[in-house]
Amino acid sequence: MLSSRYLFIVLFLGISSVFANPPSNVFDKTFDYRSKIRVGDWIFRKGVNIDSMIINQLGGGEFSHIGMVISVEDEIKIIHATTDDDGNNINQVIISTLAEFITPELAQKYAIARPNFISDTQFEQIIAELVSKQGAPFILAPRDKEHLYCTTFLYDAIIKFQPNFKVEWKYANFPLLNGVYLFPSAFANHENISWIYRYPEENQ
Repeated sequence: MLSSRYLFIVLFLGISSVFANPPSNVFDKTFDYRSKIRVGDWIFRKGVNIDSMIINQLGGGEFSHIGMVISVEDEIKIIHATTDDDGNNINQVIISTLAEFITPELAQKYAIARPNFISDTQFEQIIAELVSKQGAPFILAPRDKEHLYCTTFLYDAIIKFQPNFKVEWKYANFPLLNGVYLFPSAFANHENISWIYRYPEENQ
């Protein structure tokens, strides 16, 4: 059953698709993930739960969550700050496999983008910084307070080693969410990224 606060938000937004069935499969058998994806790539997804829909409403854009690829050797692994992707490790920074990140239970759609403004050395430094935060608590709070959620987790690591990284923060005025926040759309709208793959593809 939905909590009262979520029920209020759903009614407030007028969302009719909260309980829509997720896609049955989000792996594209025709796309060679292993050869196309690189360490440092950003991976976005549009989630299926209420939280994701709220993020889409407030932040705009296609996606509600973001992580970074940190390994492609044995299998593709992604580090990200999340609330409940892993039921055994809730509200913290975790490492997920690609299959776990894009499972239909969590993703309606996803996309992979490559930031072109980060050098190989900077990628190594950024990833080391991110991995050192594994297990750190998820904190959804505005910019002027202590925070650590999916976008700020990446932002803080990137800007530490690439200080020219600039993205747009947005003011949100919403029940239980008031202040300046960083949404996945800010990363997706960055002028210096290349889109590697989208699922479903735009011509599907």
